[in-house]
Amino acid sequence: MYVPYIVHDRIRDNILEMIEWNEKYSVNVSEIDEEHKKLIEIINKVIVARQHNNDPEEVLEILREMTRYALNHFKTEETYMVKFGYPDYQSHKKEHHDFSNKTIEYCKSIDNGDYQITDDLLEYLQQWLVHHIQEIDKKYTNCFNKHGLE
Repeated sequence: MYVPYIVHDRIRDNILEMIEWNEKYSVNVSEIDEEHKKLIEIINKVIVARQHNNDPEEVLEILREMTRYALNHFKTEETYMVKFGYPDYQSHKKEHHDFSNKTIEYCKSIDNGDYQITDDLLEYLQQWLVHHIQEIDKKYTNCFNKHGLE
């Protein structure tokens, strides 16, 4: 069943722009950079779906895809962290856990008919991913590179 979203000005005016991959997002580990690019691609799919056709079922399906992909990506990072004895593993893992819980909550809200939260969701996804890559993930670059990941 199609239920129209309430369109807020910040969405209608395209304030939430698509994320473009930039080398400033690179963690200098090609496998993880590729996974980050895929996460950006999926978040951009949510933005396009939200801005152009307002179909809550499509947004929900893409959000579920992103959540599944993020969980696999987190497993990749965390496996390397444990293998290499990364000192900030526990706090990094908590960041991943918090993100996963938040996206699952958003899925449940949309599934229960709360379509107004999607604007907040888009802002959250963009801000979290960019901040997480640039501020949190980059901290493991030296550790991973030292152990041969490039």
